[in-house]
Amino acid sequence: MRTMTFLLAAALAPATVFAGGEQIPTSARFAGMGYTGLTLVDLWSVSSNQAGLAGLEGPVAGAYYQQHWLSPDLAMQGLAFALPVGKGTFALSANSFGNSLYAQRNFGLAYAMKLSEGLRVGIQMDYLNIQLGEDYGSTGVITAELGVQAQLTEHLWIAAHLYNPNRAKLGGPYEERVPTILGAGLGYTFSDRVLMTGEVTKDIDRTEQYHMGIEYRPITPLFLRTGVSTGPTKAHFGVGVRMGQLDLDLAAVLRSQLGLTPMVNLNYRFK
Repeated sequence: MRTMTFLLAAALAPATVFAGGEQIPTSARFAGMGYTGLTLVDLWSVSSNQAGLAGLEGPVAGAYYQQHWLSPDLAMQGLAFALPVGKGTFALSANSFGNSLYAQRNFGLAYAMKLSEGLRVGIQMDYLNIQLGEDYGSTGVITAELGVQAQLTEHLWIAAHLYNPNRAKLGGPYEERVPTILGAGLGYTFSDRVLMTGEVTKDIDRTEQYHMGIEYRPITPLFLRTGVSTGPTKAHFGVGVRMGQLDLDLAAVLRSQLGLTPMVNLNYRFK
């Protein structure tokens, strides 16, 4: 069983690492909305589009956990903290995936700035470490991320994000590279209760993936979310509850051939 887990984890990465939300903490909010988040303002913009950090109004800390297809050996957890300072926002993040046979860890340092009321930019440096058990060795590389958000109308935002423009190499006999991924999307706010998002992501070595999500706020402290994504097709569901300074988000992603991936995150907004 552990050998099968190792083979599955090794197959997932690095080919799908950072792609389509399969291997990174995208936050339960983003996951519930079809793995969309490029145009949103959220602590977990550290894993989606760092430009969104510039919209935070105060310090935020959060923790995240997900379990791929209900397998404890394929669990992922993450931590993040964002601190607005002057015209910009600094953020730190860390996440890990895997077990003693295969482990993947990522550490990020981000900075985002609001250039105007309708324009935000962000940059992040990441250190990615992959370690194989049973003395197979480990490797580590530095990658970068760039993001922008722009407001076109009162209700419409567009965004773009680029991961790994430096084409970092993981090494190995085939000189495996960390995927380079470009994402673009839009977010439309119909009212203070309904938000719709749509995105496309493209790994330069793979076909594009499409994502769509909806967030509905029936009452002030409650958020209901759903969405769909391709590559392969997945159904997304989520719920969020705001309790004072604490935000609780839950989500489930259903992939027909592999089953359910549940996730949860807690964010605390400091005064």
